[in-house]
Amino acid sequence: MACSVSPLCGAARKPPRNGIGIGICSSRAARLRARAAFPLPAEFGFVALTAASSAVLTQWQAVQVGIQRRKVGLKYPQMYEDAEKSVFNCYQRAHQNTLESYPAFLALLLVSGLGYPITASVFGMVWVIGRVVYSLGYYTGDPNNRFRGIWNAFGLLGLLVTSIVFGSSQVAAIFFPRVS
Repeated sequence: MACSVSPLCGAARKPPRNGIGIGICSSRAARLRARAAFPLPAEFGFVALTAASSAVLTQWQAVQVGIQRRKVGLKYPQMYEDAEKSVFNCYQRAHQNTLESYPAFLALLLVSGLGYPITASVFGMVWVIGRVVYSLGYYTGDPNNRFRGIWNAFGLLGLLVTSIVFGSSQVAAIFFPRVS
């Protein structure tokens, strides 16, 4: 019997030993290919680039905080300046606020990108660009100006909805398989 693990493998398949009807390929190369291969949508590269742009965003914000820290002479480990109206604190909060939602953003981007890579990338870039506008507004020293970029939340909300739709479709496929 031919190998069912990989169409590239011509090795004979060993009979199932695990009791669930899955044969084990006798070709080491085919096993490695099968283990390493994870079918991603062709457009998943856009998701990867969106994730990379979000990393650039967080590093840009970190550099801005460092520049402001040096400018006001604030020493580590102090997180905030004690002044009432502090521009540095606005820089620090813009960065911290982004980091607070960053794990959820990345998780939702990657999950929704598995099912809807272009849609996920668009929503992801809405979040990234919105965070830039949010930061630039905050950097003025007037915390109310951060609301100029508050629309970044639509990107995160879109990723949440897309992830729920993708997850629901995956669960539905288990309970309601399509009959050919």
